Amino acid sequence: MPELPEVETIRRALELKLPGKRIANLLIREPRLRWPVDAVKLEQLVAGQIIKSIDRRAKYLLIRFERESTLIIHLGMSGSLLFLTESRAFDKHDHIVFYFENDSELRFRDPRRFGMVDAIAPGMEAVYPRLAHLGVEPLAPNTSPDNLYEKARFLKRPIKNLLMDARYIVGVGNIYANEALYYAGIDPRTPTGSLGRKQWAYLLSHIQTVLKNAIDQGGTTLNDFVNSNGETGYFQLSLAVYGREGEPCLQCGQAIKKIAMGGRSSFFCPECQALLKK
Repeated sequence: MPELPEVETIRRALELKLPGKRIANLLIREPRLRWPVDAVKLEQLVAGQIIKSIDRRAKYLLIRFERESTLIIHLGMSGSLLFLTESRAFDKHDHIVFYFENDSELRFRDPRRFGMVDAIAPGMEAVYPRLAHLGVEPLAPNTSPDNLYEKARFLKRPIKNLLMDARYIVGVGNIYANEALYYAGIDPRTPTGSLGRKQWAYLLSHIQTVLKNAIDQGGTTLNDFVNSNGETGYFQLSLAVYGREGEPCLQCGQAIKKIAMGGRSSFFCPECQALLKK
């Protein structure tokens, strides 16, 4: 599933190509995504609009227009965006096409159809239901370890589960949560409330480092993800613990363990990641 680094990689690629372009028209070839595509809404809020900027909130891409409406896209489990300078035959999973005035186009491709394409009317972003509940951005300048600590100091749930809760912090995802906890030396089962301010500072620092490294290296791929140029990400080549069950820890040589937490696989070093109890 594309996570924050993959989505940020796409955002940066599209930011170089889309601002200033006018969407002349659009084609909805398959409206049956995770949430059905509202053709009338897209036509009213997107068609004819000039793109101002490309932003990201959690794993949502926000394509903002000069008249203040916003196109919002979520890639789901297998979605991708392809920017084409000349048309080509449709893939069967090319569900939505945005045509620009200069004959270029942007295609939303999603084999599993768990993605989302919608539009937000001017002034309605703050109450848009997919965005209103989201937690803090881990890479935002105003995200501080003190704030994270204060919100979580009395919680008993495992820290790994909290990091994957988008109501608390967004975009970390399973792979990057495993990696950040490893570098911070924290067992994923550690009760959240047992972490002090210094540990939160250390953990947030490693979350940010892992995410920034992933963005710099192009994102992670789990088979389906491609960026806007059709190129797969390659951060998986640098993973320290994720997917390495039974292999030696890069720091101490102990075998990496795998356990299930919240229905997801968690990887950690039993030697380097201490289990704290409250």
